[in-house]
Amino acid sequence: MKILIPAVLLFAAASASAADDQQTEATYINHLCSVAVEKPDASADFFLQKIKELSMRGESPSALNKDEFDQETAEEVVNSWQSLSPEQRKQVKSTEGCQQLMASEFQQSD
Repeated sequence: MKILIPAVLLFAAASASAADDQQTEATYINHLCSVAVEKPDASADFFLQKIKELSMRGESPSALNKDEFDQETAEEVVNSWQSLSPEQRKQVKSTEGCQQLMASEFQQSD
């Protein structure tokens, strides 16, 4: 019984961390897509900056638990976008279409 409780707590912490990672990925994909529809061929640095700006803008200045910007995840999202062919990027006409394409593309790279 003494071993079971720590194991359950460890599993719960790992599950929460995985859910947080997926939420961060989805948020960064949304931010990228909001910009990529207008500028599909922008540089990686441009997309990273925009993702960071949009992430920081969404937080209240008085929030006690501010989320830290996850540079590694943001880079993975941008790399997934840039791994698409120029034709695929230009075919994206809406934020929702971009989000769907990126969600499937990002899952394949995991």
